[in-house]
Amino acid sequence: MKRHLALAIILATSSVVLNSMNVYGQVADNKDTSQTNPSVVKVGVWINAIEKVDVPSQTFTIDFYIWFKYKDVEPNIEFLRGAPSRIELVTKEERENENYIEYRVKGTYIGSLNFRNFPFDEHLLQVEIEDKQKGISQLVFEPDLEESGLDPNLQVPGWEVKDFRCRVSEHVYPDENFSTFAFGVTVFRSKISALFKTIFPIIIITLISLLSFSISVKNFGQRVSICVTTLMSAVAYHLAALSGLPALGYLTLFDRIMLVIYSLFLYNLLVSVQAMRLVEAGKVEDAEKFESKMQNLIPLVVICLFLLYVIGLGAI
Repeated sequence: MKRHLALAIILATSSVVLNSMNVYGQVADNKDTSQTNPSVVKVGVWINAIEKVDVPSQTFTIDFYIWFKYKDVEPNIEFLRGAPSRIELVTKEERENENYIEYRVKGTYIGSLNFRNFPFDEHLLQVEIEDKQKGISQLVFEPDLEESGLDPNLQVPGWEVKDFRCRVSEHVYPDENFSTFAFGVTVFRSKISALFKTIFPIIIITLISLLSFSISVKNFGQRVSICVTTLMSAVAYHLAALSGLPALGYLTLFDRIMLVIYSLFLYNLLVSVQAMRLVEAGKVEDAEKFESKMQNLIPLVVICLFLLYVIGLGAI
């Protein structure tokens, strides 16, 4: 009798343990399912206008529509790297298969502008959003590529519009990662406009400086005067051209071109000084031969300086 009682107790205990394990397994499975299947929110954008690109402050003002398509979880978004000055609800609908909410937003945002190729620079004016509370385990954005885009008549003052972009990425934080939706417009300076407004004037100044080689070595005073005057003009023009840019910790393409110009001016000045010394020593013929030889080397000097500063420093 005691043996039967002990056996019954063992069987009952085993049944309780097995049931507990099954319940725990179901809870764990439900938890894993909730973690691996976050709510998907489809996001679309239509850009109406980009009113201003403030280069010194690296900000831009943009006007756009943004909409969200979701089933169960309504997103509670926040804007990164800026804030809207105006946000208004356009429509909010509860549909059979999915809910829909749309806003019109206007605001100023900070752009990560790269001026390394100035004056032929290209920039992505980008806006980023995240949910305020729900991490990537709870909510994931998905771009609505079919309906997103920009106004066909969109114009950005001072810039040419290249294309529209939108993407979703994962923003890593110490405690939890968040789904980030980013959209923007790529803009660039017109090549012809940049060439004539920025590069062409300094080429003219440089050619004026090199005209000193056409002056007789006996008139070294005039030659040195032309070299110094054009050098000062080049420095002033360089500073004026960069005055519209923010403080940068790197050299732009225009800076590297100006290094070529400055080195060429220095070359011209050194040749003029050496010719002057030969003339003062009574060696006028030697001075003319020296100047002629140095003048013939100018194309080679320009190529070497271009390779050193524009190509070499550009690769760093």
